[in-house]
Amino acid sequence: METQNTFTEQLTKEVFIDDITPMGSAFAATPDGEAVFINARIVSAVKIKHGDRVRVLVLPNYEDKRDRVRWRALRAEVIGTIFETVGDGEPVPSEPVKSKDVMVMDLLQEYGPLRTSSVGRLLNIDSGEAGALCHGLYAQGKIALANVYSSPDNNRASHRVWAIDINEFDIDPFEEE
Repeated sequence: METQNTFTEQLTKEVFIDDITPMGSAFAATPDGEAVFINARIVSAVKIKHGDRVRVLVLPNYEDKRDRVRWRALRAEVIGTIFETVGDGEPVPSEPVKSKDVMVMDLLQEYGPLRTSSVGRLLNIDSGEAGALCHGLYAQGKIALANVYSSPDNNRASHRVWAIDINEFDIDPFEEE
């Protein structure tokens, strides 16, 4: 469900809470895979939890963050969860769900260092969302980042390469295992 107010570019979107960061903010995904940032104040006030389905009023994210996470939430309302109540009232996952953060970590563990575009391709998400996921993990100290420049004249990295650990970038063919 999506509604739009053309005067302010505010949209209402239904999203799935994919990750709650250690700082208390959250990242969510729309059914189309677009990333939405929800700040810690909203997460706390609305008591948002991982796995919640949430209706959010969004605006385009700040310009410097928009290429990684397109939207930011202004308001939120929990409308459900991926967990269903069955039989004795115990919540049971409707199906096993791995957070995208865990999936990124699994990919890096399995394949070794990967470019942002490769993470996106392997997770079937756009490179902007893949970059946002990887940057979030990097900011939490969970993965390492190497910026690769194709020319000394470049001001920006040509590629960002992510790995579980910085030692993954230091493979010495002469070193015995």
